[in-house]
Amino acid sequence: MKSSEIIRNIFMQSAGSVVVTTLRGKSHVVKLNSDGKTISSKTGLRTQQLDLSIFDIVVDFLRENGGIAQKGNGRNSKVGHGKCTSDTVCYCIATKYYGHKVGESTFDPVFIIAAILDMAGICENSRGYLRLKF
Repeated sequence: MKSSEIIRNIFMQSAGSVVVTTLRGKSHVVKLNSDGKTISSKTGLRTQQLDLSIFDIVVDFLRENGGIAQKGNGRNSKVGHGKCTSDTVCYCIATKYYGHKVGESTFDPVFIIAAILDMAGICENSRGYLRLKF
């Protein structure tokens, strides 16, 4: 079963809404939107709506990299530079999900994506890195 399907099922079993806690201890309500394909969170994603396919993209990236990768950070780094280099989950999301090119700015939802993958039992969300559990 794909990661997106596992996560969608969790949302469906929870009446379309889950609470995830980030490593910094902040709780975020994340909702499955009425289309059944996207999620949103007023505190974690602001106005962004993320397609569930983002979870498959991240898990595929982790598998390609031996099951573990640095999360990275796109808030203060351009794609391909600083803390958003090609070996990070942030870079993966920026290029494979958002379609950004090296040198561009990107939205960085890694903290909420990692928290959801951890809540779903798919990944271990640790300081600085994300590791597949299976």
